[in-house]
Amino acid sequence: MTNRPGARSTVLRLCIAVGLIAAGAAALPAAAATGACAPAEHSGGEWATFGADLSNTRTQPAETTIGIAEVPLLAPAWSFSTGGGSLGFGDLNGTPIVSSGCVYLNTAAGDVIALNADTGELVWQHHEEVPLAGLGGDFVSSPVAADGLLVALVNRDSGPYAIAFDQITGAVAWRSRPVETSPGYYTNATPVVHAGIVVFGFSAPEGNPASRGGYALLDLRTGRILDRSYVVPDADFAAGYAGGGVWTAPAIDEEQGFAYMGTANPYSKKIEHPNTNAIIKVDLNRGPTFGDIVGSYKGDIDQLSPAFRDLVEPVCDAVGEEPALQLVVGNSAPCLQLDLDFGAPPNLFRDSSGRLLIGDLQKSGVYHVADAGSMEPAWQAAFGASCPACNAAATAFDGSSILGVGTPGGVMLSRGRDDGALGWASPVADGVHYQSTTVANGVAYTVDGNGFVDAFDASTGLPLLRRPVLADSGQPAVAVTSSGVAVARNTVYVAAGNALVAYQR
Repeated sequence: MTNRPGARSTVLRLCIAVGLIAAGAAALPAAAATGACAPAEHSGGEWATFGADLSNTRTQPAETTIGIAEVPLLAPAWSFSTGGGSLGFGDLNGTPIVSSGCVYLNTAAGDVIALNADTGELVWQHHEEVPLAGLGGDFVSSPVAADGLLVALVNRDSGPYAIAFDQITGAVAWRSRPVETSPGYYTNATPVVHAGIVVFGFSAPEGNPASRGGYALLDLRTGRILDRSYVVPDADFAAGYAGGGVWTAPAIDEEQGFAYMGTANPYSKKIEHPNTNAIIKVDLNRGPTFGDIVGSYKGDIDQLSPAFRDLVEPVCDAVGEEPALQLVVGNSAPCLQLDLDFGAPPNLFRDSSGRLLIGDLQKSGVYHVADAGSMEPAWQAAFGASCPACNAAATAFDGSSILGVGTPGGVMLSRGRDDGALGWASPVADGVHYQSTTVANGVAYTVDGNGFVDAFDASTGLPLLRRPVLADSGQPAVAVTSSGVAVARNTVYVAAGNALVAYQR
């Protein structure tokens, strides 16, 4: 199953989408621009892309004023509501983007919003009319700011596409063609930009054994599709392999020009392609292999063990394709398919020897790490336990450790970069957890499913803050979303449910 950043379990995504459509949810009321972005330059830095940087470290190195001692004293400076009806169709599924003096949001109801980053004043708003949204709503990710443009992914059912705005005025710069027009295709992914290329994934209809997901590369200035490729190559698709969508933000090796993406389940019932439930490596260099998958690391297979697959093969042969026997959407109970996608974005980081590694959390509960060059295994470590609705939240890298929340149960963990050794574990206690982890100035932040913003000492796990966002915003803050925290301009921007709250010391 992003953004998330829009990452959440297949079952919950389907239930939410059906409920929201049934509710006839309202969009944010149209409003005229009333302000301008704050001064662009600020010592506290920006958060221009989902992962803070293209390596998806989700760490803010420019924050120096809010640390371990100051976090308990944070107070709301301003808040903003996206509205959206009783079921929260205006939910924020991504991390706020902070760039050029504005905070940028997009909502499940189809609104793209720019706010003054210092005051919360509305600068501009755009409502995108989407005839039929894919699973999760109209926008199910963060946008990305680059070279004066804001790019967002429109989750149109059977026709996902990208749209770009002028960051300052909100004028539409371009809309791309749909990256796939077959029935049921959608995108819950998050775009990133490298070397003038917009990189993002898309997904096939859940569980359809005649479909496959993939990724697209667009020209940043024009929206022209430079390349559209599938996770399962044509010849293998013809042989019966299927599945492999991309739900999250890629990590980019800027020096070498490669993108790394976690991929989703196989939709074939008895065979599993090496590129599904995997971390794939895509060439972004303009040459003969531009847009091609040039390496992959295979995670846990969808039955966890080949022995399990062999054990259930007779039953799978007999009844595995029967729709009435689906355990969860797109995964066959008789074939023992467990829904083990890579639902979290990967992290690109270096170990203590300087070796470049790519790591990603799979819904099996395992954080997998491979050599970024060879894609050979480096180490593995457990963050949680296997379940269809678990372990799909973005992790962070603080320079020495991987930090993130494992489920079921909800426990923030710190694991060392060299071998995954456990540093500490501290309870978040929200059961299912899809919200991202963010690190700044020695503090690890997340939003929990109970509507609180939580903060921990990143070196020890000591809880520093647990504050109800509802109390600070007056808006619904409890929602099954993959929202997150951005730290920029010496401010902690917290997205939760229908609310954005800016906290300062």
